[in-house]
Amino acid sequence: MFFDTGIATAVELQKLLTYLRINEWLQDDLFHFRWFFLLGVFAFSALVWWKLVDKSRLPEITLHAGLTAIITLVLDEMGEELTLWEYPADIIAIFPPLSAVDLASLPMIYSLIYQYCKTWKTFLWATLLMATIFCFILEPLLVWSDFYLILKWKYYYGFPIYITMAIFIRWMVLKIYAIARKSKEKQV
Repeated sequence: MFFDTGIATAVELQKLLTYLRINEWLQDDLFHFRWFFLLGVFAFSALVWWKLVDKSRLPEITLHAGLTAIITLVLDEMGEELTLWEYPADIIAIFPPLSAVDLASLPMIYSLIYQYCKTWKTFLWATLLMATIFCFILEPLLVWSDFYLILKWKYYYGFPIYITMAIFIRWMVLKIYAIARKSKEKQV
């Protein structure tokens, strides 16, 4: 047999967990208030971002938003896997992280800060403000409204993560575009 007993057991447990998640989502989330609310947050975030994004810098800002979404999804998945937190409701059944926030709100907010804050100084101040609002206002509000369940986590743990993530992503996008500019200059 290809699988040893440990792997086979893990696969069966994963199938069971997926089955339970889908059933719970179908019964408790889909077309209920929280589902519509999350769908609204997702749509609102995307529409506001589209309205505010500098279309002349669309590839750059989209790269920033995409990197933010990837990192956010990875971190959220890790947090859930390590049972640090849980999301009782979501838009999509088989994608546990809070997709309305991970795929729309956070990437859009991070990328708009990147777009509007041209210097590192203004960027860092805006990032500090954003991290403070997320950690100490929005996350407690999400817990209070049962969109987010904290298991082994404290609000302030996320503060340096929000900041480090913003700095890293800004640095990465600036570096990618600097490399592209240098390459273009060499071709001329």
